[in-house]
This record gives sequence, C-alpha cells and structure tokens, in this order.
Amino acid sequence: MKYVLIILFLITGICSYAETKATSNTAVSLSEAREIGRKKSSLVNVVEVQKAANAEAPKADLKSFNDFVSPLFKKNCLDCHGPKKAKGKFRVDELNPDLLNGPHINKWLEVYEVLSNSEMPPDDEPDYHLGDKDRNRLIEWLGEEMNKASQVRRNEKSHSSFRRMAKYEYNYALQDILGLPYNYVDSLPTENTSEDGFKNSSELLQMSAMQFETYREIGIQALKKAVVVGPKPAEVTFIVNMEEEMNRQLKKAVDVAKKNEQDKDKKKKHKGPKVFEAKDQGSQRRIHYFNRKEGKGVQWEEKKYSPVKGAAGGQNPPLSPVATVLNFNEKLKLNFGNKIPDEGILRIRVRVGRTTTKPNEFSSLRLWISAHTSNNANFEAIISEDKPVTASIDKPEFIEFLVPLTEIPRNPLRHEGGSKTMKKDGRMINEFLSFQNISNSTGGKEPLRLHIDYIEISGPYFKQWPPESHTDIFINSKYKNDESKYSREILRRFMGKAWRRPVTASEIEAYGSLFEKYRPQFKTFEEAMIEVLATVLASPDFLYIAEKAEVKGKQQVSDMELAMRMAIFLWSSIPDNELLRLAYQGKLSDPKVMEAQTKRMLADPKAERFSKNFVEQWLGLDKINNVNIDSKLFRQYNDDFKKDILEEPVAFFKEVLTGNNSIIDFLHSDYVVVNQRLASHYGIKNVQGPHFRKVPIQENMNRGGIMTNAAVLTMNSTGVDSHPLKRGIWLLEHILHDPPPPPPPNVPEVDLTDPRILQMTQKERMADHRNNAACRSCHSKIDPWGVAFENYDAIGAYRTQIKKKPVDATSVLFNKQKLDGMEGMKRYLLTDRQDQFVRAMVHKMTTYALGRPLSFSDRSDIDKMAAKLRSKGDRLEDLVHLIVQSSIFHSK
Repeated sequence: MKYVLIILFLITGICSYAETKATSNTAVSLSEAREIGRKKSSLVNVVEVQKAANAEAPKADLKSFNDFVSPLFKKNCLDCHGPKKAKGKFRVDELNPDLLNGPHINKWLEVYEVLSNSEMPPDDEPDYHLGDKDRNRLIEWLGEEMNKASQVRRNEKSHSSFRRMAKYEYNYALQDILGLPYNYVDSLPTENTSEDGFKNSSELLQMSAMQFETYREIGIQALKKAVVVGPKPAEVTFIVNMEEEMNRQLKKAVDVAKKNEQDKDKKKKHKGPKVFEAKDQGSQRRIHYFNRKEGKGVQWEEKKYSPVKGAAGGQNPPLSPVATVLNFNEKLKLNFGNKIPDEGILRIRVRVGRTTTKPNEFSSLRLWISAHTSNNANFEAIISEDKPVTASIDKPEFIEFLVPLTEIPRNPLRHEGGSKTMKKDGRMINEFLSFQNISNSTGGKEPLRLHIDYIEISGPYFKQWPPESHTDIFINSKYKNDESKYSREILRRFMGKAWRRPVTASEIEAYGSLFEKYRPQFKTFEEAMIEVLATVLASPDFLYIAEKAEVKGKQQVSDMELAMRMAIFLWSSIPDNELLRLAYQGKLSDPKVMEAQTKRMLADPKAERFSKNFVEQWLGLDKINNVNIDSKLFRQYNDDFKKDILEEPVAFFKEVLTGNNSIIDFLHSDYVVVNQRLASHYGIKNVQGPHFRKVPIQENMNRGGIMTNAAVLTMNSTGVDSHPLKRGIWLLEHILHDPPPPPPPNVPEVDLTDPRILQMTQKERMADHRNNAACRSCHSKIDPWGVAFENYDAIGAYRTQIKKKPVDATSVLFNKQKLDGMEGMKRYLLTDRQDQFVRAMVHKMTTYALGRPLSFSDRSDIDKMAAKLRSKGDRLEDLVHLIVQSSIFHSK
C-alpha cells in the first residue's frame, strides 16, 4: 500500500538564518520584499513525495532522532533546558521523541516554532550556535514527524462542530426565514469569544433548558412581526408642503407688521418672522423658507403637525418654487406630537435637490428621531442609513426612508397625554423627526445647500396586503377552509425550511396535534399557528448546527449537513432553497457543483455578513468598545468617525475578496480602501464622499494593509496614547497566530504615579518594566513588535514626535532581527514571515468555517491548504474554495 506524504519544510523561516539577516536589513522596497519573501517560501513549491510503505501505520523515525537530533540538543540546548537549569520550566531532555504516540506533541510544537523562527538558540549565547544546515535538518525532521502524527490522530475526535447558532447567526436565520430585516436578539446575552477570538466556537455554544424558553419567546415576537391578523390597519399620513408653510409665515409676518403699526404709539414692538430678499440669502446661516421665483425668503418656525384627513401616501404634487433651505450640517426638525403609529413600517418621502452638483462634492440626508421626556432628559438617535442627494434644485427627486417603528427608540411618554401632568406639560409626549444636511461643502461662493419642497410621512406602510412575510407562511391552498389539513400543510413547508432537512409524517403530526391543543385558546387561526411555529423555531433542529451520528464508521457529513456548513460559513445563516434542493438531490457534494455554489453564495448580498463577521472576529474589533478615547485630545473622534474606522477593515477585506487578490495585501498593500473622512485622517488627498473605495498610495504614506488601519490602532491604545504591549500581543495573536504565554502571577504593574515613569515615552516605560526578571521572558517576545507601531497615536494618526521628542519606533526581536518602525516590521514580515502569516490565515478562517477549535489532528489539512494556497498565488477567494472543498470541511 502506498500513501502520499506531503513534506512541508515548513511554516516560517526555513530559509537560512544568514540569508534572513542579510535580506531583512537591506533597504529594499516593500514591493520588492514581498517578491523576495515569496521566492524564499518553503510552501510555494512544496513537493509531494510518494513513499512506499507497508500496510501498517506510519512509524516514528526514532533512528534519525538518535543519530542527529539528540546530539544537537545536547550540544546546543541542555545547558539552558536540561537537568541543571530549566529556563521557562522547559526541558528538552525529557521530551519523548515519538511524536506519533508520545505525550509531548504540544511541547514539540513549541520547539518547532522557536527553531523555525530562529529564536533559539539565542544570539546572545556565543557558545551555542546552530548552523543553517543543522537547523534545516531539525526542522525537516520535526515537520515530517508532525505531519505523520497529525495523520495518525485524524480519527481522534477531540473537538466537535456540534453547537447552537451564535447570537448573530440566529438573528440572520430568523431574518432569512421570515423575510424581515429586524433585530430580534436584544434580549440575548453577548457571546463570549474563544481563545482564537471567535464567537461561533462549539466550546462556548451550548444551551440550558431555560434558554429554550427564551428562544421560544423570541420566536413568538418575531412571528408577530411577520404575520398579520385581521383587516389592514388604517394608514396615517402627514404632509408638509413648504409653499403652504411659507405662506403661513408670510401671513404671520404681515399680521405682526400691522400690529406693530397699530401699537407704535404704545412703544411696544411685537416680534414676527424675519422676511428677506434674494440678495440676502447668502447671509442666512439658519434654516429658512425661500421662494426662488419671487426671490423672497422668510424665517423658518417650528410647528406641530397633525395627520391629514383622507390623505394617502405616495403622492407626487407639482413642483413648487418654495423650499426649505438647509445649510451644511443643519437640521429641519418637525414635531409630530404623539400621532406617529406604534407598529409597522413608517414611509418617509422627501423631495429634495442640491444647489450645486460639482463632482467633488457630496451631500446626503440623515434621518433622526428625538423626544424631550422630562425637564432634564431627552434623546436623539439616527434611525436610518444616510441617503445621498444627487438631483439639482431644478429637478429635485424623492428620497424614501422605510423605518420599522418597533426597531427604533420611541418616546415612552407618548401615550400619557391623558394624565394631568402630561396635559400640563404636553411637550413631553411629542416625537420629532429631523432631516440633516450631511455634506462636505461648508462655504465658499457657492455653498452646497439642500432645498426641500415636500415631505410626506405615512404609516403603517405595506407594499402589499397581506405582506409577503405573511403569505410566505400562510400560502394559498385548497385546504384553507380546513384548519386541520391547512395547518399541517403549513407545518410541512415551514419545518422543512427551518430544520434544513426532510421532515417525517410523525413529526408533522406531532406539531399538528400541538396546533389542535392551542387552537381553542386563540381567536384566530393565525394566532394559534404563531404559537406552534414558535415551538418549531425553539426546537434544537432549528437552533443547533447538528451532525448525525456516524453510520458504519462513515465520517463524511451528509449533503444536508454540508448545505448548512456552507450557509453558516458564508452567510452566517441557514441554507436557501437552491442549496437545499441540491442537497435533497445528493448533488451538492459534487466538487463542480460546490464550486459553482460557492461562487454564487459569495456573489449574493448575504455574503456581506461573511466579510463583516469574520473580519470583526478575526481582528477582535469589538475591543474598541473597551477604549475610552479622550475627546479633548481627539476632537474628531465621534460616532461617525468610529463607525468609519470599523468599516475600513471590512471594506478592505471585501476589496481583496471580490478581486480575488492576494492575502499578503493584509500585511501590506499599495492601496487603501477609505472614504473622505478616513482619507483626511490619513493625509490622503482628493478623496470625496462618504463611500469607501480603493485608492492607490505610495510607500511613504505609511499606510497599506491591515496593521495601519485606524480601528486596529485605536482599539490597541489607552485612549490617550499608544499601547505597545497591546499592539504587540494583537499582532502575535491575530496576524501571526503565535500568542505569547500568559503573564506569571504577581507581576508588578507600571506605577503611573511615579514622576520618573511619567516623564518616559511608552518605549522607555517598557524597557524599564523589562528590568524586572519576572517580566523579561514574556516581554522580550512581545515588546519589539509593539514598539514598531509607535509612529501611530491613540487613534491611528501618523506622528513623528512624542512629547516633543522624535519618535523612536526601532526595536530588536528575540532573534536579534532589527525592526525599524512599521516599514521595517512590514519588510521583515514580507521577506521572512509570509509562510507563517499564510498558515495563520488558513488556520483562522478554517476555525471560523468549522465553528470549532482546531486540534493537532487537523494540522495536516491546514498545512496542505496553506501549500495549495501559496502555489495558487495566495488569493483570498481561492482560500474560501480550498476550505469548502477540503476533507476537513467534509468531515464530522
């Protein structure tokens, strides 16, 4: 019997140590470093070596260990890691050389890492030197033994992908099965993260009996939003016609002028709306009405609006020359009392144009809701995505907002108008909608203003009746008048979709019997069915990503299970009808079908979830919520800025994915993906507008890749300054998948009350901290990486001085490799650590795809995928295909 053994001369830095030193210190460009690193890779041209073997299992190569590995260890390692001294409590003389069956596989992995990264033996120990030839032989022996050990242990099921859906996956699954884009899961606790940083790990996602009841209640509330009971609700419509509003103000101005004329002898002056001519419009910095035809304007005044009797939404009245004019950042705030409906969709239509249409200018409308709930309390919240305004004032166009009323903040006092307190202070029951001009044109001879001539607000709005979310469940049927048969027909269809498998007659009957039990308790058929369908959604068949028990030793997942794996990986949700159809037919596992389906799924809008959820978890972006940014030092840091910096790495990932570009771009790229706000923050010119786009950059701009993203730098800061320790740990954990050991107990913290410490830079404080012997071993691995980030402040802006001193971002790694700031670190990673990063990326994405931690038995699959990825050009979409087609993805 023959088997193929892939020898990976592996993962990081198998090239000669001397060549590493020479290349890394050479002032090559980053693009040249990238090519040098690829040529040095041991994974790019990995060779498949076919060996003859007996029918028996692979055996440990103990002869090679005894002949050359053990003597090398005795010569170079035992003085520091032997019976006399055991630095780090690590002894190489006690390691069992049988990696296939021995107990020390994890310790051998540590040996492999420090050898392949040239961290051992240390350069500051001149008596111990491991030549390039000996180092490579050791790495080759270890790589081959680990590969054999991984294959032998493949059948050891130390981890399982069996788990419930994570909170965000469950929410997407409800959205997809009910066809509504609501957030259903606010009542669920925030998910913990695994050691790898992922929220979808099987180690964390189990469930108690009490949780099932919570899921059932969520299901009921979700179904009530999808299902309608009774006749169509009456629509309430508000209309704000600016010509009518201006005429009202002009009439008021005339009335006040008459009154002032009458009372002029009494020396009493009444205040009225300010009226002005066209030549004065440019001086108006406050919101106002303006008639372009007559060249006349009048001051805007707040008013409470009531529903218009008999009015219906969707009207298109003739264009008026009168409009409300919004300057830069200005808000049109309208008071609708307590008349806005409680439930359903609120449709808001605004006819708007812009005064200038220059290509380098943009403008959009932002929608707010607000309320004043007491003398000392109020709230204001954005309730929709900003809508771009592109039409001119001569040909304005309607912009439409569709706002789910149950998903936005509301005034809790809006129904308290009957109480004496609220009657006395009626303002507390009011709700306001505001329209804000968000633009990048603030002044000049032609400032970009918005003209709004008509606003229509109606709700609850239904595109059709009954809504599609209802008819998708309560389908047309000849059994509609027979509740018993109709309920079971609905159940068959709904259960099959929710449970992602064919359902049996006995299962349908069990839930049909439950309907018979519930029916007398409810007035309508739909209300009783909601209770039953909520029970379906609370079933483990819906909540769990389950795998059937092995049949006769078969370890492959079924086509139905494969459909769920693909959907949860790429859509964070359940399979759609096409995936289920192919799975039912047994065609999905065909490699060509899988490739086509993977391409289809990545092209679907739901793949946005993959980019967002994977990137946020891979990079640990939610850590930014634990950092309190000093608003006095960083005035530009606000909610909009935070939103944009969190979007940047996701947008960058999507750019690499959709273009099937190299994942080495994550280390460094000659482009960024930014919008105007971030381009300004980074000092990049000629980027206009809020949308993210690919922008070429030069190397001297100190950007490119993930490591210089503002979100990464901000979340790894103190909120006042950089934090080299956090940044170094982040890079080791998230980029190189080489986490440092936990700190020893009783480590003293830096004393920030010490005047001597306060005068130090971050780098000087870290050097002082390393003087403590208990801290030195860990920090020698972490600190150099973190110091390389020192040119970037607490929110990721590039700097050349700290406390009026030049920034010192130079550092030296444990293997004596010098890093000269971010550029030097990138150069070193590109020339010498590409293989390590590629393997880390494969490990991270496979962990996410499987929803479980990877064990040593998975190592062989990871190595094979890393080698294939490198040979194909390191392309990101190719990595997705490699994972989906891999044996590990198809195995239980």
